[in-house]
Amino acid sequence: MSEAYQVIARRYRPKQFSELVGQEHIVRTLTNAIESGRIGHAYLFVGPRGTGKTTVARLFAKALNAKGGPNVHPDDNDDISRAIMDGSCMDVIEIDGASNRSIDEIRNLRDECRYAPAQCTYKIYIIDEVHSLTPDAFNALLKTLEEPPKHVKFIFATTEAHKVLGTITSRCQRFEFRPIPEPLIAEHLAEISKKEGISATPDALAAIARLANGGMRDAQSILDQMISFCGKNIGVEDVIGVYGLASDSQIAGIVANMAKGDYSAVVKSVDELADGGCDLYRALCDMQNYIRSAMIKSFSEGYGEFGGKRLSSEQMMRMLDVLQNAERGLKNGLSEKANFEVALLKAVEQSRSRAINTLIREIEKLSAQPAEVQKKNSGSS
Repeated sequence: MSEAYQVIARRYRPKQFSELVGQEHIVRTLTNAIESGRIGHAYLFVGPRGTGKTTVARLFAKALNAKGGPNVHPDDNDDISRAIMDGSCMDVIEIDGASNRSIDEIRNLRDECRYAPAQCTYKIYIIDEVHSLTPDAFNALLKTLEEPPKHVKFIFATTEAHKVLGTITSRCQRFEFRPIPEPLIAEHLAEISKKEGISATPDALAAIARLANGGMRDAQSILDQMISFCGKNIGVEDVIGVYGLASDSQIAGIVANMAKGDYSAVVKSVDELADGGCDLYRALCDMQNYIRSAMIKSFSEGYGEFGGKRLSSEQMMRMLDVLQNAERGLKNGLSEKANFEVALLKAVEQSRSRAINTLIREIEKLSAQPAEVQKKNSGSS
C-alpha cells in the first residue's frame, strides 16, 4: 500500500524559526527572549488566517522543550521535537477554542496545570481561535493567567483580537502577525515548485500569491490544487481559468475605459467578465489595487495615465472611495453583476466631478489674478 499523500502546506511547514517567511519581527523578538531567558508566561498571537500563528506557537514550544533547551536552534531529529511538530507531545497541548469553549473545559485545563510536565521542561497550552471562548470560560482562565505555575506557558492564537477580553489581553505579550507580501509568497512558492519538479511561470505564481491575500497556507493550498489540475506545467492562464480571475490586461482595459468616461465600454467589459465566469469581487479588489498603485505614483508625477487618459490624484481618490464602499455590499441585493456594474459607473461619475473646496481654490486664484495684474501695471507707471 502506497504512503498517504501529504499536502504541500504540511510537507513544507517550517521546522525552524529561520524557515518562517514574512514574520521577521516576531521571530527576532521570540529568539531574543529565548536567548536572554526573558520568557513570558502567556502570549497572544493575532493576525489573519494562514500567516503562521499556530506554526510559530509550535516552533516556540519546540525551542523551549527540545533537548538542551531552551534553544533557538533545536535538533529536528530529537524525539520531543518531532512529537511537538506532529502534535503528539503530551506536554504541548493544542486546543481548538471553537469546539472547547465552555467553562467546564477551561476548568479541567486549570486543574491539569497543577501537574508537572511528563517529559518536557514546560507544559505548554496552545489555544487556537481563543476568541471563541465564552465569557465564563475567559473568567475561569484569569486567575491561572495571573499566577500560573512556573512550568506552564500559554499561547493563544486568534484572527479576531477585538473579541478577546481586555483582562486576558492585558496578561499576555501580544504579537501582531502581518499579511505576507505577495512577492515573498511568490518567491517561496517558486522554491517549493523547484523542489517538487514543477514548472510554474512567474506570472502564475504571482497570480496565486495575489489570490492568497497574504496567507502562506492559502497560497500553498492553491498551488497544490493547480498541480492536480495542470500537472508539471502551470501557466498564468491556468490559474485565471480555474479561479475566475480577471487578467491584468482586462483590469487595465476596464480602468482605462472608466478614466475615459466610456460608459458603454465599461458595461461591455462587465458582460465579458461575467460571461467568462470571473469572480467579480476579486476583480473589484484587483481594480482597487491597480488604481491605488497609479495614485501613489501620481503623488510624485502629478497624474496617473490610463490608456492615454490622465487623471489627477483627487480623481483617483474619488474612484477608490466608490469602489471601496461597493466592496461591502457587492454580494447583497438582486444581482452581484448589477451591483458591480453600478459601482463602476458611479466611480466614473465621481472621477468626473470636482470637489467644492477645489473649485473654491481655483476661483480664488482667478479672482486674485486681475488684482495682481493691476498692481503690476500701477507699479510700472
